[in-house]
Amino acid sequence: MSLKKNQHELFRQFFEKPTRAFLSQVLKENIGETDYLDFKAEWPRLEHVAKHMLAMGNSGGGAIVFGVTEEQSGEFDSKGLEKLQDRADLNKKFRKFVPEQLNYELFNFSYDKTEPSLEGKNFQVIMIEYSEKILPLLALKEGPGIQSNVAYVRSGTESIPANREQLEQLINARIDTEYSSTPTLELTHHLEQLKTLCEHVDKLEYEELLDSGSFMREILEFAGDDDYRDFLNEIISSKKQVIRKIIH
Repeated sequence: MSLKKNQHELFRQFFEKPTRAFLSQVLKENIGETDYLDFKAEWPRLEHVAKHMLAMGNSGGGAIVFGVTEEQSGEFDSKGLEKLQDRADLNKKFRKFVPEQLNYELFNFSYDKTEPSLEGKNFQVIMIEYSEKILPLLALKEGPGIQSNVAYVRSGTESIPANREQLEQLINARIDTEYSSTPTLELTHHLEQLKTLCEHVDKLEYEELLDSGSFMREILEFAGDDDYRDFLNEIISSKKQVIRKIIH
């Protein structure tokens, strides 16, 4: 697996060789959360995890460690998980939200008396690889805390939707690998059109929209407001399908 950005040396070693010994050192060193390292006390909703995976995949790669609690002091307590989640089941659920192209691995770590400070504790870690060839990674499905067809990026310790500039950077990173095709070069154009259509519907009252676009209704021979609204929704749906085909 590969990372792009500079990381703490200990984390880099753990990422390259994910062993119990290296994880133990990472936990003892108390590196703290960064844009490439996230800690979770327990497993949250999988939609939230999928969003972090996508963001790290778009932002240089990284890892999510489950079983580590952040205290009010800012220190991290390696309490471990009460129960390890089934990896096959997790992978099946993640693939509803993340593209097949995103390469990640899920590891289980259980400690015995050879590590006294962690004896009897269990942790799970997701390692997310970075590759310019598959950028930008978009969420496949909508759910609590995640929107479909949105590219997420890391901003400090948060995972947020990419803005226009960040999205262009992702697309250019892929183009620079010479892995892109002509449809990929058109992605920015299609996304900009989709954004305009959605903003047109979301931010304006339909009455204002129809008043300002009466000439368009006459040209297209719309029977009324419902026809025009249905027409806009149909275009938005079609545009999303075009974008999906380009990405996948």
